[in-house]
Formats: sequence, structure tokens, C-alpha cells
Amino acid sequence: MTFSGAKFLLFDPVGNAWPKVTLRQVAFAGRSNAGKSSLLNALTGSARLAKVSNTPGRTRGIVIFEVMGRFAFADLPGYGFAKVPKSEREAWKTLVEGYLSGCGKLLRVYIIVDLRRGPGEDDRLLAEYLAARSMPYQWVGAKADKLSSRELSAALAAFSGEPWLDAGGEVVWTSSRTTAGIDRLRNDIRTVFHSAIKTR
Repeated sequence: MTFSGAKFLLFDPVGNAWPKVTLRQVAFAGRSNAGKSSLLNALTGSARLAKVSNTPGRTRGIVIFEVMGRFAFADLPGYGFAKVPKSEREAWKTLVEGYLSGCGKLLRVYIIVDLRRGPGEDDRLLAEYLAARSMPYQWVGAKADKLSSRELSAALAAFSGEPWLDAGGEVVWTSSRTTAGIDRLRNDIRTVFHSAIKTR
């Protein structure tokens, strides 16, 4: 299974469109500047699938991409961007929590973390929210190309030692620029989708 040919399906800023999607889904979440859009483009081999902005926090809704006509990727709005007004942060929180708690087609959430920053308080809150709802999640470290080998080892070590960290599994470290780790992440997603097909 490849993810080539993925295409934009819908943009939902308020939560009334995503419930109409009947495809099985995995979601991508993370801080506003974690590199989700670049990662999605690398996964699908399409440089223009997800819009990459120089201004964090520009994606203010849930973006759904159709994959092979059988599955979907959900790009969730980024969190933790201080310049966004509190009212908007609360609206995003309501939108995302509604999706995470109500989407019966959601199979796993990939939490994207900039390896230079490491998992933070916002990531912890999301991870604990998912764990409380028995929703599997997986850590994905982004921008590995910006670290030396020693720095990368230290960054990966930061993803363990607490229940909310350990529950996210061994971090899949990636670089959208060099494509390092992208095949490994693709394989993980394929496994999630294949397992869902076998158990339907």
C-alpha cells in the first residue's frame, strides 16, 4: 500500500463536516510549528497536498485528505501557539476534542513533536486525553535533520520515563527534508489500516 494519489477531501472549521466522512482514519496532531504539513507531504509524496505556512497557527480547522479512496488522513489544527487569541484556542479545543471523542472511524493519532523542543505540556495533555479514551497514539519526532547524532539520541531519550510518554511507543524519528524515517512511518500506518481491514 502506498499513499500516492492522496487528495484534499474537506476543511472543517466548526465540526459539522467531518462526521460525514465514512472512511477509516488516522489523525496527525502537534504544536503549530511541529512540522505536520511537511510530514504529510513527505508521506504522500506530494509537495503541495498540505499547505506549509511560515506563520504557525494558520490551519484553523480539521483538514481531511482521502487516501486511495479507502482511507483518510486527518490533519488537526495545531496547538500551543501563544499568539492565537484565547477565544480561538478554546474554539479549536472544542473542535478537536469533539473529533477525537466522537469519530468512530479514527484508528490512531500520530503526535508530531519537533525533536529540537521535545514533548511538552501541550503534548502531555493531548496524550493523557487520548489515553483516558483508550485511543492509541504514536510519537513521531520531526526535523531530525536539524540535530547531530548526539543531539538526536538525547532527544529520543526524552520520550520515555512517564506513563504518558511510554504509552506512545518508541518514537518514530523523521525528516521531511531528507525523508529519513518516512518509510518506517508509512509502514506503521499501513499496519494500522491493514489491521482494521482484517478485523472488520
